[in-house]
Amino acid sequence: MKRADPWPWPGDSPLDRARRVARNYRDALMRADAEACGELDRRCRDLGQGWIVPQQMKFGQDDLLDVDEVADLCDVQADTVRQWRRRGLPTVDTPDGQRYRVADVLAYHAERRRRRANAGVNPYITGDS
Repeated sequence: MKRADPWPWPGDSPLDRARRVARNYRDALMRADAEACGELDRRCRDLGQGWIVPQQMKFGQDDLLDVDEVADLCDVQADTVRQWRRRGLPTVDTPDGQRYRVADVLAYHAERRRRRANAGVNPYITGDS
């Protein structure tokens, strides 16, 4: 008999799940030993894994970002952002080239999660997971 997946965010990919778990452990470490957490954060950033450290969003909803800024905001490669554009992420034409409105980027992410959640069974999850 197959067990129901208890994970509360059905649209999460395996990577999303791992990141949520890692952030929970990081938050617990911060509460237990802020100095050790800060040192670990520095080491993670030095190794190119800055995603673990919470960041306040530096942009307003209507700010226009270039492809590199969107990639940095979303912790993806610039080519991934270009792929999103081909798949429907709206752009704004400016004298400096195409830009992405922050609100559109956030809405696109939310829609991707909804689609994944509604796609049915996650192929990465089995009854043994």
